Amino acid sequence: MNTPDLRQESPWNAELMLPRVTDNPQLLELQILLGGLQLVLSRVHPAFAATRFAATRQLASGLTRGIETLNPQQARMVRADLQRALTETEKALDPGSLMVLHKLLAQAMAGEHDEADIGPVNFTFSDFMAKEQMSVHYQVAH
Repeated sequence: MNTPDLRQESPWNAELMLPRVTDNPQLLELQILLGGLQLVLSRVHPAFAATRFAATRQLASGLTRGIETLNPQQARMVRADLQRALTETEKALDPGSLMVLHKLLAQAMAGEHDEADIGPVNFTFSDFMAKEQMSVHYQVAH
């Protein structure tokens, strides 16, 4: 019973537990992060976003450029921009977007330290959940 319908790939990204929008994993990550950042920015007044979320707005603009050109390199994400956006939005981002932001930041940091031979970054949902659990336990203890 090997029908073509049963062999089709799932429309869901199992690791991120989100709908699959594209087959390109890099573009999918950009789309997930952009959606999360835009949601955060949509919840604040534009004047407040312009002053307190400047790095987030700049990152969202770069992500949009990368998605529109179908070229993730056009997003031009550097460690400093990712770190500032993380600082601005860490408490407001949804878990999927936060996980992607952490992964992209880790990749950017690894890219800056290639000579140290860090190896590929493998940041999963389990890593994200473990970090969240540790931060909750740390906050309760202090």
